Amino acid sequence: MSDVNLNPDEAAQRARELIEADVTAKVDAVRELVAAVNEADAAEARLNDATAAHDRAWKAALAAGWSEKDLRATGARAPGQASRKPRSKRRTVVADFGSSE
Repeated sequence: MSDVNLNPDEAAQRARELIEADVTAKVDAVRELVAAVNEADAAEARLNDATAAHDRAWKAALAAGWSEKDLRATGARAPGQASRKPRSKRRTVVADFGSSE
């Protein structure tokens, strides 16, 4: 047992502060989650729009007389094909062994 008397009101206030801090952290986490969900949804919508535009443009180019082979030769990729990942540049390490002097 403790020899110190605790003030019930102060203890209750401290308990309230702890609970409120926990609730605030949880609410902030939900706020960040929903913002990320909204951003992901917007990005997905933009991707869908861009994919549809790509498909329409590809079909329009074909209708204009281009062949798929010639379109690919321009560097354009057909709808549904994965984009090329850029190659990582190799780093060349040059060793300095000092001068011969």
